Amino acid sequence: MSKMIKVEKMVVDPVLPVAVIGTKMDGQINFMTASWFTRLEVDPYLFGVSVQKQHFTHKAITENKSFSINILPIDLVPQVDASGMLSGKEHNKEKLFDVFFENDENAPMIKGSILSIECEMVNSLSLVERDESHPRAHTFFVGELKNAWSDEDAIDKNGLDFQKLKPILWTWSPMKYWTIGEEAGQPWNPENKKLLTR
Repeated sequence: MSKMIKVEKMVVDPVLPVAVIGTKMDGQINFMTASWFTRLEVDPYLFGVSVQKQHFTHKAITENKSFSINILPIDLVPQVDASGMLSGKEHNKEKLFDVFFENDENAPMIKGSILSIECEMVNSLSLVERDESHPRAHTFFVGELKNAWSDEDAIDKNGLDFQKLKPILWTWSPMKYWTIGEEAGQPWNPENKKLLTR
């Protein structure tokens, strides 16, 4: 086994799933690429996403209290990448995707998503105060799932078939997009308990 070595902090980001966050502001549909999001709770079903305070998306979520989370397949990497590089303050990102709505007109979702989740913002936490030394400070928004939609090709008898549609993953070091490879094991496998009970 190789030895452990100390690394720089920019290497510590693990492999992260990529989502596109949908919002609407003053009639303008907007999308932002995000890899800092996670499921938080089951009852109620809560998700969290971290958004820079100067972003158009931050203002939209703060004012409208709603957003969508869209998990897209690997063949949409160019559109996902573009939505993360360009600001909604200067560009209309609606034309990147085929958009639909459910109940909330401020939470645009994307047709062709492996999964699209309509969220109502129920809480927020300022992680760091934005100032000259922290220009990229974030707010962590908590959203409650109100509706969820999936591409019919992503559903099988076991639920979502992520291996079939291949969701987008991201790493900082190296800065690359990836996707899911082969199945690596079954979670909650009773056989694995034997590692501690032998």
